[in-house]
Amino acid sequence: MPTYTIRKDEIPKLVETLKEKYEVYGPVPRRTSHVFDKLDDVSKLDLDYDSTIMSPKKYLTPNRQVLMRVGLKETTLEDTANESTMDTPRILFGVHACDINGILFLDKVFGGKYQDVYYASNRENTTIVGLNCISPCKYGFCRSVDKNYVFEGYDLFLTEVSDTHYYVHVGTPKGDRIITYAPELFSETSIGDNDLFKTALRKKHENHPDELYLDYIHETLDMAWDDEIWDELGELCMNCGSCAMTCPTCYCFDVEDDVDLSLSTVERTRKWDTCLFHDFALVAGNHNFRGHPPSRLKYRFYHKFRAAIHDHGEIACTGCGRCIEACPAGISIKDVLHRLQDYWASSPTVTGG
Repeated sequence: MPTYTIRKDEIPKLVETLKEKYEVYGPVPRRTSHVFDKLDDVSKLDLDYDSTIMSPKKYLTPNRQVLMRVGLKETTLEDTANESTMDTPRILFGVHACDINGILFLDKVFGGKYQDVYYASNRENTTIVGLNCISPCKYGFCRSVDKNYVFEGYDLFLTEVSDTHYYVHVGTPKGDRIITYAPELFSETSIGDNDLFKTALRKKHENHPDELYLDYIHETLDMAWDDEIWDELGELCMNCGSCAMTCPTCYCFDVEDDVDLSLSTVERTRKWDTCLFHDFALVAGNHNFRGHPPSRLKYRFYHKFRAAIHDHGEIACTGCGRCIEACPAGISIKDVLHRLQDYWASSPTVTGG
């Protein structure tokens, strides 16, 4: 695929052009942080952002989504799968590598053996313009989990190579189509541009610390099943679900049927859920497989760093750090992993003792 450069001060003009054909969403300031929001006002787009409160997964698998409607009086069934496809295609502009990796993980979850038609229609209707992080986020540790780069999952990818320019990778025909809408804004890359791109990648590598060693994380977790850390963290954890709601890879959901007051219509709705909630593992007979907070918190860690490897071939963590920032109890997933590493390093199995 070809590469180009674009001036930073031409980005607003590019977005305005794209708004003629797409609904464009990007990072905008919101109080002390940023959120992905519709760019009705292009001047609010801020590509020099640290992270966003929520990941862009909210556009691919909404927090609440009606799956079907049933008319009880007329005995009708209305499938709402087509409603998840917007009349106007969508662009997510300025998505960091960690969030693109989160979307790639969701692609495996919702597009595997049993394809989710609601997710698939949203995904097909979405174009992604990625943005390289030269400097790490405040709470991020993406390099430590090998999620600070992407080779796929984007249609265009921007890398800041100077105070005035972005280097642009075209990833798919969708991305190539964006170029054709405003060709005058893009210039073909020169040898000098390629050198600046390499320098930017080198700077990124130097700026992002590699703090964790996770090659044997599944064995580590197997050994740490009865570690006291789970009871300690369980005493702190409020089971509020903030970590899961802000996580780009958490995908658990509940399905509920809502009958209107006239008893004429039923809506089946899918909503975000999390294994940290008390009733997540509650079944008939009022039995709860994970009735205590420590067991729920432990399950989330084991799912992300043990079961996900078995089910999808990779850990379910992109190192975005949102869970650390969002946790009111101050629990840091990075600190927990550090402690588990210490457990592994001192194990007789490893030391030969």
